[in-house]
Amino acid sequence: MIKPIILLHQIQLAENLGAVARAMGNFGIDQLRLIQPKCDPDDAKAFAMAAGNETVLENANLYQSLEHAVGDLEFVFATTATERELIKEYHTPKTAMPLMIGKKVGLLFGPERTGLSNEDLSVATDIITIPVNPDFSSLNIAQAVVVILYEWFQSHTSQESWLHLGETKPAVQKELHYFFKFLETELDEVNFWRVPHKKEKMWQNIRAAFLRMQPTEQEIRTLYGAIQAIKK
Repeated sequence: MIKPIILLHQIQLAENLGAVARAMGNFGIDQLRLIQPKCDPDDAKAFAMAAGNETVLENANLYQSLEHAVGDLEFVFATTATERELIKEYHTPKTAMPLMIGKKVGLLFGPERTGLSNEDLSVATDIITIPVNPDFSSLNIAQAVVVILYEWFQSHTSQESWLHLGETKPAVQKELHYFFKFLETELDEVNFWRVPHKKEKMWQNIRAAFLRMQPTEQEIRTLYGAIQAIKK
């Protein structure tokens, strides 16, 4: 998996630099390039804001020109809050992700006060803009990094949701089979079906309902106990 490289052009505040390093750690990104930084990368404020991910700051590469910093990259996404008078393709963070697959990509962020100039943007292949309230479109640089890296991280992980099972595990078909035989026997004993010719369809519906639940072993044991208690 090829990870994107974060490029910060003329970053101004050490606190923001540290916050970017922290965000990079959250999503497993470890390459940081600083182009003409206006703050000291070794500033204690940056290290404090990195909150445990100081290694990114210690290993950051310094560049004197933007052209040099992007020279070895296959694709460069520049970030801006507003559309500029440049013929560039614009993407949201989500739509940009497929273009990063298999490429050495740089994500370029500008100085906090002004953002990237048109000249800075000219080195970019494409542009990423984050959809926000148009009346208040300016994001803190670390916030922008978080949003884009979140989308990258999600696009490279297979699970978006999962079931926490604790100490149990999903019931296997054999366990479900025995439970269904037990349940059917109990329902027969209390004449649940009433109209015999409807039993087949009703029983199919009951089985389908339990199968949709995908019960765990613990849940099956609980259902056994509940049915036996009701029977008593």
